[in-house]
Amino acid sequence: MAPHEHYVVRIDVFADPELPAVTAAELAAANDGEMQKLLEQMKHMTAEELQDQVFRRVEFRICPACHAPFLANPLGKPRTVKTAIN
Repeated sequence: MAPHEHYVVRIDVFADPELPAVTAAELAAANDGEMQKLLEQMKHMTAEELQDQVFRRVEFRICPACHAPFLANPLGKPRTVKTAIN
């Protein structure tokens, strides 16, 4: 596509930065083996798999004709019509 004749779509997917509520007792109990289990799981993952657990950005360039349909349905999923139940 020629410069200035398209739209840029960026999608950021990232882990929820909000930490769950944890008490000191729960933290102490989890410290015993949870960290070791997590490290063991990570040994079997690639760097890309580990990165995807934290953050991934994708970028697309779309033409003007695709712009409005994309905004109307960004995931391109089939739309279903919900009916009221009487």
